[in-house]
Amino acid sequence: MAYAIRRFAPFAALTLLSAAVFAAEPVNLNIDVHSVVVAPFIGAGVQWDPYEYPPSPEAWKTTVARMDFMRPAFVRVMTGANYCLGFDETGNPRYVWAQEGQAEQRLQWLFAILDYAQARKIDVMLGEWSPPRGLGGIAGPQDPRWARIIADFVHYLTTTKKYTVIKYYNLMNEPNGGWMWPGGKVDYDAWAAGIRNLRAQFDAHGLKGLPIAGPDNSGSWDWLDRCSLEFPDHFGAWEMHWYAKDSDILEGKIESLLREKNAVLRRNDPNSAAKPRFMGEAGLIEGKRNGDQQPRVKTFEYGVLMADYFAQVARAGWMGAIAWDLDDAMHAVSGRHRPNPPDDITLKIWGFWNTQGSAMGNPKDEAIRPWFYTWSLMSRLFPKGSRMVAVEGGGNVPGLRAMAATRPGGQLTVMIVNDSGEARSVLVRAPAAGRKQLVMYRYFDGERPADQEGYPVDSGTLRNADLKAGAKVELPSRGVVFLTE
Repeated sequence: MAYAIRRFAPFAALTLLSAAVFAAEPVNLNIDVHSVVVAPFIGAGVQWDPYEYPPSPEAWKTTVARMDFMRPAFVRVMTGANYCLGFDETGNPRYVWAQEGQAEQRLQWLFAILDYAQARKIDVMLGEWSPPRGLGGIAGPQDPRWARIIADFVHYLTTTKKYTVIKYYNLMNEPNGGWMWPGGKVDYDAWAAGIRNLRAQFDAHGLKGLPIAGPDNSGSWDWLDRCSLEFPDHFGAWEMHWYAKDSDILEGKIESLLREKNAVLRRNDPNSAAKPRFMGEAGLIEGKRNGDQQPRVKTFEYGVLMADYFAQVARAGWMGAIAWDLDDAMHAVSGRHRPNPPDDITLKIWGFWNTQGSAMGNPKDEAIRPWFYTWSLMSRLFPKGSRMVAVEGGGNVPGLRAMAATRPGGQLTVMIVNDSGEARSVLVRAPAAGRKQLVMYRYFDGERPADQEGYPVDSGTLRNADLKAGAKVELPSRGVVFLTE
């Protein structure tokens, strides 16, 4: 019971039924704890960038507490080149850490995020959004000066600042997208030259052990194929972005495409089996409006669909996914005015909350949104180092998906997702697991127990469950159920 979170009531036993009318014949879900799909698993992460609208001290304290509850396995932290002040007359870069007080002033929120990660031993994928073209005339990603200043910066962070949690580096966000290039003209060759320059600079700076993660493509899957074929040795981790349509999730397209990409990596990269594979940004695209706002993050259904998304990533043999993103206040919509406080069209709405809610006249927007419920439970119950194991059955039942894992201590966790509006009844079997005491968490529109902070509370305990015979679980409608030791 090491991962029991909050107790709802001391049950002697838990009946996994409700008064609703359920499907007469349960669907068998068979778990083979000895059949490993992927190990070690990385887990559920979150995007956490330096803020465009920084939180108040009290909001920062609340954010830290919520992150402590979530226990993200890793975080993606993207920034700009504000650590560099330009170049001197001889062409050498000038850095903020060489100027008294400049580093603390310019990099305050980056340091705050990295300090948090360091204290909790959370892995970090650090990166830079795009080439700083206004800095000394840097022409693009192929300009060797960009690779040099990045390597100097990362060397400073890992040696002087001693951030040992920086485990991956991500050069340029979504380089396959015209939105990242002047005039919308994508230049694969220029970006590839930047990757090669950065690998050489990292090696020269004593950072041979720091993997470059990429290609960070979004919606154009051939970039993974091309990079893994043309220069796989330059990447120490493979990652992509996917803002999925509802149909991508409901029809299992995420799982099928990621399985295909696993085959591509095995074919093209002889060392692919030893490299992490994960989704660098994960979210839903339908419903996005006003440039880059996704109001569906405020809805119950978003938590169900993102749980299904995560399940498909794991079932396909990928090692984790990073949710976009933590807090609305981190980013303003590109090209928009930036009033202080922000107005209704200023911020990108994608977070688990908005720490600028009170400043914007809507203090309720600072509360935890529904999808935190499932994402935080997935982070806690499928942590780094888990072994994702095979789950068979349910494939012919629309909207039903399941994933299972044994955690580093050997405990079993199962997640079952019902994406349909119809009731589903399932029989969870794990013959090799024997009898278990299982804590259950339930996420349904009218049933998702939480404490006063908004953190998930369990619905009770199934004692002495015989997983050889099977434990029956009822899902009365669209929702998610977790069973965990």
